[in-house]
Amino acid sequence: MSWRWVPPAFSPVEPRTLMQGIAAAWGSRTESSNTAIGGLRARYGAQTVLLTDSGTSALIFALRAIVPPGGAIAYPGYSCIDLSTAAIGAGVRVRLYDLDPTTLSPDLGSLEAAIGRGVDAIVVAHLYGYPADVAAVQSMAARHGIPVIEDAAQGAGGTLRETPLGGFGDVSILSFGRGKGATTGAGGALLARSKAYAERIAQLDDQLGAARRGSREMGALAAQWLFSYPSLYRLPASIPALKLGEMVYHPPREPRTMPIAASAMLASVLRHDDIEVEIRRGRAENLLSRINGSRRIVPIRPVREGHSGFLRLAVTDGAGSLAECESLGILRGYPLTLEQHEQLQPLLAPGEKAGQGSAFLRDRLFTLPTHSRVGSSDMVRLQSWVATSS
Repeated sequence: MSWRWVPPAFSPVEPRTLMQGIAAAWGSRTESSNTAIGGLRARYGAQTVLLTDSGTSALIFALRAIVPPGGAIAYPGYSCIDLSTAAIGAGVRVRLYDLDPTTLSPDLGSLEAAIGRGVDAIVVAHLYGYPADVAAVQSMAARHGIPVIEDAAQGAGGTLRETPLGGFGDVSILSFGRGKGATTGAGGALLARSKAYAERIAQLDDQLGAARRGSREMGALAAQWLFSYPSLYRLPASIPALKLGEMVYHPPREPRTMPIAASAMLASVLRHDDIEVEIRRGRAENLLSRINGSRRIVPIRPVREGHSGFLRLAVTDGAGSLAECESLGILRGYPLTLEQHEQLQPLLAPGEKAGQGSAFLRDRLFTLPTHSRVGSSDMVRLQSWVATSS
């Protein structure tokens, strides 16, 4: 058995950038966050950018700004448990629509039905860097006069119609947490494109709590940087209390401003993000070429005019017999559909079901690592797993 354990995901941080954050956490003078805000506006075509302490906080604010009191939101039936946290934090009712298990994109027929049951807004979430067809959702939503919230926390460099994920919704959510592509150790952003929503979002700035210095986040980010090497990752992975790679529910907290240390790093992190995206795509294409028409391992395919940023390479188990391989960073997807999240159930409208596609993904989705810490020997082992499993 190899001592090397490949982390499921990794967000690179240059040592110089990490030192910027550590210095800011200790009170040193730092680069203004205005540089990063300007970069986000230009990249995503946003009028207003609000920096928050997490992507979940950004989604809570988006729901509060758009969904009226007692209103309902349409959620995908299969997604990150942080969507449940945000719904609870915003106090909205939830209806569910299904996903297409071949693309991870909304099942448009199911979404149309959810709209017919009554919703005030739609959340579209990109998973693992794969583009959900948010443009098609917007077209449908426009016919009903419903706004679209684009959750691009896992956009990770993916594109749709040559536009970065996060550049479509009436408002969009970004996350800079660890393992989300571009990371500052913590933080998120809420972006608005139209004038009406830009004004609503700008008004929320006064409601954000004061920013923490971010010392704890910098400590965790430094540990991630060190222990994400496959030669060392087995050490934290062997500690059950850390729950690495597990889906963990975190109760909602009142949103705050992005930590000072994180905002000091953001501009630098964004400048280097494209390099990691190209590395992930290269590793993913290598593995996809080895799958080569296998019926047992079926790759998720991006929607038309979409390109994945491959936060992870997503496949489904065609035969129902694949198994995780933690030492290679090969893990199942989320183990529950949203209707099974016990914390969310009090907010679900009566009779809401995740759908067959979501249940299929719960039972058959696997993800493989693609990040830059996957070394040449790890690629050989991953290729061998693919060949044996196919």
